[in-house]
Amino acid sequence: MELIELLEFISLLADKKGMSKPYIVGGVPRDRLLKRFNDFSDVDLTTGDESVHVLAREAAARLKSPTTSYIVMPDGHAKIYVGNFKLDFSSNFKVPGIKERLEKAGIKNVDSMTEELYSRDFTCNAMLMSMDLKTVYDPMGKSVNDIKKGVINTCLDPSLTLGYDNKRIARAIYFSSKLGFEIGDNVAKWISENKQAITRIKNRYFEEKVGKAFEYDPEKTVDNIEKMGLWSFVSSMPEFFGHVKRSPERI
Repeated sequence: MELIELLEFISLLADKKGMSKPYIVGGVPRDRLLKRFNDFSDVDLTTGDESVHVLAREAAARLKSPTTSYIVMPDGHAKIYVGNFKLDFSSNFKVPGIKERLEKAGIKNVDSMTEELYSRDFTCNAMLMSMDLKTVYDPMGKSVNDIKKGVINTCLDPSLTLGYDNKRIARAIYFSSKLGFEIGDNVAKWISENKQAITRIKNRYFEEKVGKAFEYDPEKTVDNIEKMGLWSFVSSMPEFFGHVKRSPERI
């Protein structure tokens, strides 16, 4: 089955079952704008509401084959593997009190999809794409501009986006190196002023993300770690010593 056929099947299933309309979210819309077409085998999907969980179960039940598997992750989002494709169905995570925060900020007509998109990590990962792969949407009105500028910015104030989920600190370093983007000033400032938040990230996750950042762009990874004053944390991870040569002054 080709990707476009798989997406059409899921879209028709949602319509038939009366569920909210599904969209592609995350890396694929971003990479389309960046003209990075190297890997569309890993696709994130959302409906913007709880129906995404039902859609994942229904799709898995109807796609049963020797090459299909269905897994529910600890955070509630589901993965379906179909042949060479991996579909990630959103956890539908929303920052507590997000609706009231957005309305207070003057954002009108706050629906469930808006709440989910603003609750995502970075603006570059908060665009939507139609299931036919033809149209990219920027519901927040921020994502396209940040991608064009090559900046990693949070969807909400960093104190909310990063403070509520500290793993996103590691993701900021990772995406900066992967995409060749600069970490936004407000994001870098919050991280540098809240370094202890790193200690609340599981070592395995932090090591995996920052390790991949080194693989993508060692120089940029080093610059980010230095700029945000994080060497005291990274230097305790011996597997990183092979990634970059550092002087004692850097530690």
